[in-house]
Amino acid sequence: MATVFGRAFITIAGKRYNTKEGSTLKLGGISREPVVGDGGLAGSQEKIEAGQLDCTIIATGDVSITDVQAIKDANVSFDCDNGKSFVSSDAFNGPVPELSKDGIKVSLYGTFKEV
Repeated sequence: MATVFGRAFITIAGKRYNTKEGSTLKLGGISREPVVGDGGLAGSQEKIEAGQLDCTIIATGDVSITDVQAIKDANVSFDCDNGKSFVSSDAFNGPVPELSKDGIKVSLYGTFKEV
């Protein structure tokens, strides 16, 4: 029976981070939005969107939020428990990481490709 994606393993600049359940990945690329006029659907408009990886890193003593905030031009991998892997060689941290009792909420942007 096939394994269905349920867990992701995140590696940033060679360091594997212990992340909470719920990590997400958007590959990026062309996004289409409907254009509607008074006569109904006229078509679609395209725009380019960056790839985005969102995760929550468990905040143990060996994890530096400063190091996470400084991520720039990093190699990042998003490895799924179903055998699929996605990588970026130009990932960078977006908004300032948020630290709470739940962990460090991180959004990384980059060009992600399936390998």
